[in-house]
Amino acid sequence: MKVGRLIRARTITEAWYRGLNLIWRQGEEIADERGIRTRELLDLQVVVEDPQSEMIPAEYSWNDERLEEYALQLISGRNPGFEYTYGERLRSWRAPGAEPVDQIDYVIRRLRANPETRRATAVTWIPPVDTARDEIPCMIVDDFKIRDGRLNLTALFRSHDFAGAYPANLYGLTRLLEHGAERTGSEPGAIVTLSASAHVYDHDWDWVEEMVVGRSTEEL
Repeated sequence: MKVGRLIRARTITEAWYRGLNLIWRQGEEIADERGIRTRELLDLQVVVEDPQSEMIPAEYSWNDERLEEYALQLISGRNPGFEYTYGERLRSWRAPGAEPVDQIDYVIRRLRANPETRRATAVTWIPPVDTARDEIPCMIVDDFKIRDGRLNLTALFRSHDFAGAYPANLYGLTRLLEHGAERTGSEPGAIVTLSASAHVYDHDWDWVEEMVVGRSTEEL
């Protein structure tokens, strides 16, 4: 298996189409720990240069309301009853026995103090908690950097359901990027995702194949 692919796209929609096309045509079939078949690419890097444009692909199953609710959970840290949410980990990161840490507040303070900092990084992984669980975060790191007056965000996913989750993830990250840009006096920039495992589950193969085959090479 060849490791590492790069996609540079203007919008979330374009990135999604091109990512699915690459995974479908070049991904290898594996079974995950639950025995579910997937098509997988390792270390797929996707650069979305203008994430605020064409945020929701027409074929995506989530509607505006559901996407906004997801984004609100990510930004606010509110947990409506899940085992965990990304927002909860980012806004109230709590190691056992320690006080909670608002990492997004930390990031904003770092960037305000020094816009060129390389230390504006937030994590969702809590080793004492997550090494004892089967269900662990897929998005592990969010790193923010201001360059040329633009706030850019890089997110590392250990595991990335590209068909079902990528547009929602990017929608939420775009809202988080806007949140940070507004509070640091910068403009929203690019979002880069690095997916250690970018994959499509077998229950999505039929519609992904139909969509990929039905689109022209120019569109992809």
